[in-house]
Amino acid sequence: KERSEPYLQWVKDAGAGSPDAPVLDVGCGRGEWLELLRHCGLHARGIDLNRVFVERCQAMGLAVTEGDAIQGMKALPSASIGAVTSMHLMEHLPFETMIAFIDEARRILRPNGLLALETPNPENLSVAALTFYYDPTHRNPLPPEMLRWIVESRGFEDVRIERLTQARDVDAPAPLSDDLPGAASMNVLIGSLGVAPD
Repeated sequence: KERSEPYLQWVKDAGAGSPDAPVLDVGCGRGEWLELLRHCGLHARGIDLNRVFVERCQAMGLAVTEGDAIQGMKALPSASIGAVTSMHLMEHLPFETMIAFIDEARRILRPNGLLALETPNPENLSVAALTFYYDPTHRNPLPPEMLRWIVESRGFEDVRIERLTQARDVDAPAPLSDDLPGAASMNVLIGSLGVAPD
C-alpha cells in the first residue's frame, strides 16, 4: 500500500475518486491500491484476469470483476471514469494490445482524467538485467521515454515520467572516490543501480 501512496495526490488533483468519476484499476491484483483508495474515502473499482486475486478482493468487499482488461474497459461508457490506473501490467502485453489499452483508457476517461501506468524501470541496471525477468510472463522492458511517447502519440497531453522509490528496495553501493583510477566509469555503473526501480 505504501508503494501506491504517490498516486493518491495525482488522483485527487485529477478530481477522480468521486461516485461520478471513479478510479478504475486495471490489473488490480491483490487489491492494495483499491484498499488504500477506499481507506481515503475515494470511489474505485478494479478488474483482473486472475480469479484468485478477484476472489480475494471481493472477500475484502472491494468492487472487482474478473475479466480481460480491454474487454472490461470496452463495456464502460465513454467519459465515465476519473482515473485509470494500471500497475505492472503494460510489460505483460503485446504491443498492439498496449495500444488498444491506451486507446480504451482515453475513451473512458472524463476530460482531464488521469492515466497512470507503472512499469519496472529498465533505466535501473538491476531491473533491466535481472529482476524484470523474475516474472516469466513479462514480455520486454519498456523504457520510460518510449512509453511516454506512445501515450502522447495516442492523444494524451501533459504526459510525464515519475521515477518511484517509495517503499522500494534501491540497493546501490556508494560511489567510488573521484581520486581512484577508473572511478568515473565505475560510478556511471554504480549510479545506474540507484535509479528508481519503477
